[in-house]
Amino acid sequence: MATQREVADHLDLSVKRVSELIRDGIFPSKQGRSPLNIDVCRVSYISYLRKLGGYHKRSGTGDIAEEKTKLTAAQARKAELEVEELEGSLIPAKLVEDTWIDYVANARAKLLGLPSRIAHQVITVDKYAEAELIIKEQVHEALNELAQNGIPQKYRKGDTGDESDMDSTAKS
Repeated sequence: MATQREVADHLDLSVKRVSELIRDGIFPSKQGRSPLNIDVCRVSYISYLRKLGGYHKRSGTGDIAEEKTKLTAAQARKAELEVEELEGSLIPAKLVEDTWIDYVANARAKLLGLPSRIAHQVITVDKYAEAELIIKEQVHEALNELAQNGIPQKYRKGDTGDESDMDSTAKS
């Protein structure tokens, strides 16, 4: 058993700091003249410092073989992702985001431009059916321009059939 002074000298701390660590429950203490076990205090202090430093036994032992295994596994996963991207089965998230932002902005511009493009044509017709046909043709024209599926060109596989669907709708 040791005093606070002996523990402080052993751990290269001040007596005040040892007292604070006892108060915070880091060092277990008993009643009496020599209330501290120097070995228990040393282990407790090392654990306390590890906790402060973010080191936990579960986060790794620091073993070089274990770290190399983790690195190899990470490199293998990276290679798998690169192969999937090259095969076209994996699309980078940033590319999808950028493509869809452009796609939606283009759709918005096309749809907002419809009234000004067709107003002068519709105002000159006498019959409702003619006005409806003009509007429908312009809407289908805008939709045909937007008929892509939103997948970047590099990753598209074949025709989506969207344009043929639009053409058959326009004929009806």
